[in-house]
Amino acid sequence: MKRILLIEDNKNIIKVISLLLKQEGFELKVEEDGVSGVETALEWEPDLILLDLKLPKMNGFIVCETLRDNEKTENTKIIIISAKAEEEDIQRAYNLGADDYLIKPLEPKELLEVINKHLK
Repeated sequence: MKRILLIEDNKNIIKVISLLLKQEGFELKVEEDGVSGVETALEWEPDLILLDLKLPKMNGFIVCETLRDNEKTENTKIIIISAKAEEEDIQRAYNLGADDYLIKPLEPKELLEVINKHLK
């Protein structure tokens, strides 16, 4: 069973993504701030991380950079899920090591396609 860590602070998005991923058979953990997200990623070592950029305590850019700088998570797939659609934010995320970037609102089918692509 593939393990996915969702780092997101919006309760509605957490609920929708959690339901979707559990129905698809993924093992899921959720953290609602960047600091807890990094701690869980390092302890649990998920196969893939879904990461929002606007988070309390530590933003998603710093989370991404921190995870890429740690040997435990340097190769973990990171998919940014954000309402930030500006090219400079997208480019910055890729420069910091993100594997993909999805703009909210998310289509469930698209989210699953991207997850499955990166878990192959």
